[in-house]
Amino acid sequence: MVQRECGECRACCIAPGFEASPEEAPFSKPPGEPCRHLAERGCRIYPERPPVCRRFQCAWLSAPNLPDALRPDRCGVMFSTNENAVGEGYAVYAHELRPGALEDDLPRWLIEQVVEEVTVILVPLGRPVEVLTTDPAVQQELSKRQRSRRR
Repeated sequence: MVQRECGECRACCIAPGFEASPEEAPFSKPPGEPCRHLAERGCRIYPERPPVCRRFQCAWLSAPNLPDALRPDRCGVMFSTNENAVGEGYAVYAHELRPGALEDDLPRWLIEQVVEEVTVILVPLGRPVEVLTTDPAVQQELSKRQRSRRR
């Protein structure tokens, strides 16, 4: 099997925010801003990149069964897996790279497939984060959070 390469895509170095764990060397990158180590041909410090970057998993790179058209810079959405911010285990994050891309057919198709198995956290441009889940425990936690915000 041929391993995929990023090509011209640099979405992971721009879209998500990164914050090192307390036990790691300090490193942070705000969401939506290019990483200070981003170069024309990728990451300037790739072999020595921080652990938080090493843990990052681009779905397009790690799931060869996904169509080539779902490469983040092509479809406008970067899918990744990470710790679930609203529940146990992991979640799939969908970072919108251009306005409206989350509503396009191909990203929407993938979101509909994945949400049956795992929580999906949509990170749209200029709109609040949205959580899609079929997990009753996560739904209950989200309801609690919404009630506490209204008080």
